[in-house]
Amino acid sequence: MAWNVRQHSVLAGRYELLSPLGRGGMGQVWEGEDRQLERRVAVKLLTEDTLAGHTRPDELARRFAREAAVTAGLRHPGVPAVYDAGTYEGGLFLVLELVEGRTLGDLMAEEGPLPLPWAAGIGAQVAAVLAAAHERGLVHRDVKPQNVMVTGDGAVKVLDFGVAALIDQTALSRLTRTGQPIGTPAYMAPEQLRGLPTGPHTDLYALGCVLHEMLAGEPVFDGASPAELMQRQLEQAPAPLPRDDVPATLETLVRQLLEKDPARRPTTARETYDRLLPHVVPPGPLGEIGIVQDSGPHLYARVLVRLSGTAAPQPAPDAAAPADRLGGTGRAETRQARHGAAGDPHPHASATGARGTGGHRPAAVPDRSAMDAGTVPGRGGAAPVGHRPPEPYGIGWKVHHSLWMAPTLAFGAGTWLSFGYIALRHRRPAWLVAAAVYLVLAVVAFVLIGSGPENDTDTVQTTVGMVLALLLWPAGILHALWVNTTTRLRLLERRASDPR
Repeated sequence: MAWNVRQHSVLAGRYELLSPLGRGGMGQVWEGEDRQLERRVAVKLLTEDTLAGHTRPDELARRFAREAAVTAGLRHPGVPAVYDAGTYEGGLFLVLELVEGRTLGDLMAEEGPLPLPWAAGIGAQVAAVLAAAHERGLVHRDVKPQNVMVTGDGAVKVLDFGVAALIDQTALSRLTRTGQPIGTPAYMAPEQLRGLPTGPHTDLYALGCVLHEMLAGEPVFDGASPAELMQRQLEQAPAPLPRDDVPATLETLVRQLLEKDPARRPTTARETYDRLLPHVVPPGPLGEIGIVQDSGPHLYARVLVRLSGTAAPQPAPDAAAPADRLGGTGRAETRQARHGAAGDPHPHASATGARGTGGHRPAAVPDRSAMDAGTVPGRGGAAPVGHRPPEPYGIGWKVHHSLWMAPTLAFGAGTWLSFGYIALRHRRPAWLVAAAVYLVLAVVAFVLIGSGPENDTDTVQTTVGMVLALLLWPAGILHALWVNTTTRLRLLERRASDPR
């Protein structure tokens, strides 16, 4: 007879199950109490019923054991801390430290696209965890918003290392059937979908999907079926980010993370972290999440920063301004823009529990939380206003790339030449249509002027033609100046900032 998992069941004589928190592909997660140490914990169960319903129960059991070993061995403030693991009459159990928080998926569902400082701060913390995992020869292979928990003070925990595999033993350590990709299709890299060897570059692609979703408010790709979604992941190029406050350097990073070819992605998670860090500036509150600058982890972190003598990075050239528009308290603070809390070691009862597909998720509350250099900066009081770095593209550069307007400025009838040039240069159909309209209007104006009787300029058609020709000049100049300022120069800046 199968052992019945129910409320107030006690495992190993000490772990009392209090209430279910969620259910996933590898079992149940309960909030529990360690009677021996009198503390709340998260208990993950792999029951006999779950094993019996799996096509290969031995494989599932190995994956569960792998999660325990990997999570316990990867000592990092952004990874759940493992307290215990063992067996009971109904299966296997894993005991982890319990932290109140929300999954990133739930947070985005409530808040929509995240402010730039929060997206960069969360992404940098995930990159810091991946960098530590990759250094130990581990690849997560299932990075997604549901596996990222954000605590009440903005710290990030990367959950569910249950599908992690050794980088240098990929073929041997796969714990699923040969050729069957594991992970979540919306965040799986093309090589992962094809069943090819995975590595750090696979996690970086998933991180790119998560960053894109945080900034855009929706997944990179969507499909009516898993097959359609996988096809788009394999073949379709990601759409540009639908917001104009994202700095060119950050948009370039996201685009490179989403490259189909792993060799074209950033080299390491540490490189990704370094490129995200300049965009982490003091944010405003996000829902119920707020930074408490005088909390224990923040105080501890500031001491370590001073002892290490590590200089804080300067904001990216165009990363400081969006922080002000998105609720930030100021530009990058010299010390606090890099380091922040990595979790309160004593979760407050008022913290919001994780909801959605994962329910409350277990996550580590580290003792060395301040050593996570990827955490979100502190908030409280006015941040010192730093200087804005100089414009990377000066007046000479802008004048040079504005010469396309010369035909418009010289004579109104040449506006179509200007728009025709940039339409072909940038492959913009809208500008090609504008060029055609200006050409047609110019031809109509000259036809009307030339259709009147010889030596008679007082006819109606001649007057209409002359008025139309005169109006085309200032209209074309204003249109060209607006397009040049708001669109063309920005396109060229982004293209110039792309190292490819």
